Amino acid sequence: MSLAEEFYKNNIEKNSKESNALSSKVNVIGWSRLVVVLLCALVDYFLYKQNKIMMIVVVTIVITGFFLILMFYHNNIFEYKKRIDLLININEKGLKRLGGEFKKFKDNGSEYLDDEHSFINDLDVFGNNSIFQYINSTVTKGGREELVKLLKREKVLVSNEIKERQEAIRELGEKAVWRQKIIVEGNLKKSQDIHLDSLIKWSEGKESSSPLRLAIACTFMLATIFSIYLAIKGIVPLSFIILDLMVNFLVVKILAKSMAKEIELFDSIKSSVYGYSKILCLIEDEKFESLYLKTLISKLKSNKVSCKYEMKKFSDILDWAGNSSYNAFYLILNIVLFSDVFLMRSLEKWREKNGDKLEDWLKVMHEIDALNSIANLSFENETWTYPVILNENEIEGINIGHPLLGKKSVRNKFSLRGEKKVSLITGSNMSGKSTFLRTLGVNLVLSYIGAPVCADKFSCGIMNIYTCMRTKDNLEESISSFYAEILRIKILIEASKKGEKIFFLLDEIFKGTNSKDRHTGAIVLIKQLIQYGGVGLVSTHDLELCDLERENKSIINYNFREFYENDKIKFDYILRNGKSETQNAIHLMKLAGIEI
Repeated sequence: MSLAEEFYKNNIEKNSKESNALSSKVNVIGWSRLVVVLLCALVDYFLYKQNKIMMIVVVTIVITGFFLILMFYHNNIFEYKKRIDLLININEKGLKRLGGEFKKFKDNGSEYLDDEHSFINDLDVFGNNSIFQYINSTVTKGGREELVKLLKREKVLVSNEIKERQEAIRELGEKAVWRQKIIVEGNLKKSQDIHLDSLIKWSEGKESSSPLRLAIACTFMLATIFSIYLAIKGIVPLSFIILDLMVNFLVVKILAKSMAKEIELFDSIKSSVYGYSKILCLIEDEKFESLYLKTLISKLKSNKVSCKYEMKKFSDILDWAGNSSYNAFYLILNIVLFSDVFLMRSLEKWREKNGDKLEDWLKVMHEIDALNSIANLSFENETWTYPVILNENEIEGINIGHPLLGKKSVRNKFSLRGEKKVSLITGSNMSGKSTFLRTLGVNLVLSYIGAPVCADKFSCGIMNIYTCMRTKDNLEESISSFYAEILRIKILIEASKKGEKIFFLLDEIFKGTNSKDRHTGAIVLIKQLIQYGGVGLVSTHDLELCDLERENKSIINYNFREFYENDKIKFDYILRNGKSETQNAIHLMKLAGIEI
């Protein structure tokens, strides 16, 4: 049993026991609250029969106080149980990743699939059974977007940045308990997190409350306090206070129109900000050793301003936002003290102090959130290695496996270094050619985001990945699969001509045309890619292409083979040097019932 599996199982067992105990406690307290309410009603009724009005007031106040204590305790226990249940779910998802069941996770990033991207569709970066579905455990919208950008290579990292990220991910991988705390806080009061841009825009604003609005609020608030004083003294009747509050209600409604957009925004984001404040507190309080993480955390403290303190203050202020729409107590408070106006002023004061820092704080949180997801790979795969990043356009590995296949993955040794620039991969149908191309591609994607890879040793240069593997017809654009393949090849050639560092993966190129054209086209393409400095792999059934190895020192042959047991075809998926010497198409036709 791996350390990760043991960790997850132990946590599930421990937290399940605690959750069951808390369930019993929640039920007991819930019934106790009901008993207290019934007891209060019975006692009050008994005292009412005896005409002990003062005793009714005293007993009601005492029992109500006890009820509020029970309610507060019940809510705390319930929230704590929710945290424990979230931890159980997190560890169960960890076990599913280890068992290859991650394809059941709902969030697979399928909205990012893109036929025009240079590699994401062919390498299963997004969609079902994808890299994203495997590693993603982000809890913020920004963290999810940061992870997407890394996987799509929208953020291209240089060698030093990758090495620094490797150190950070290695360190985060060792902080499994801390990472799970962040996931819990991010999910405890989960909101849709759809107004983040609006929050940033507000934080950058400079406008402040109208002095007239504050003056009106202060005037009517003082008038209400004075009216209450006069009523207590008996100078004015009690009805005068009711009239005053009715006037205040109208004034509150009028003033609320000028603050409606802000109040609506704050009401929609307060759950998110609560989670942000908790997460940023965990981040700021944690001690890190890697340079990359230390640099990130340093952005949370500037000019003696503590991010965790200011974000908690922000969350506490926002906790009141929008309460007047559903909270009777706050509605009364608003009518008497014009709390919305002063709430808005408090938020503006917070913005004056911290508005210019908020976006940077959130960026730190989002990056840590994305790195924590990648750190799942480090924690759960002890035998994986961190790749060596080279300056040359090369790739080499020992015992390289496909990261998404888990224990089913067959490991292979591969090298494309020095004068060798193109590898021709031959082999019979279903022997493993396409899977091996994806194996290298997926491990390169992981290498470039600073993650460990599925290999004992792995080294590579930083290259732009181009693939042509799953071309298909597009009826809306009147494009055949062959023409779609041509268009992708065109993009590859244009990129190589521009001087890009290219790594290409071409699976059965030009398969949509006749054998003569396919052979000729493949030879010309391979030579042209070599000419412009491209590096990569080409899988093919055209064994004559393998003769290029003798003509050009830049080309090397590899192959996969099949074997037979009891008239059944079998594959070992082991990569061998040289060209393929076996074929299985006729045998497969016979198995299908075609008489030959």
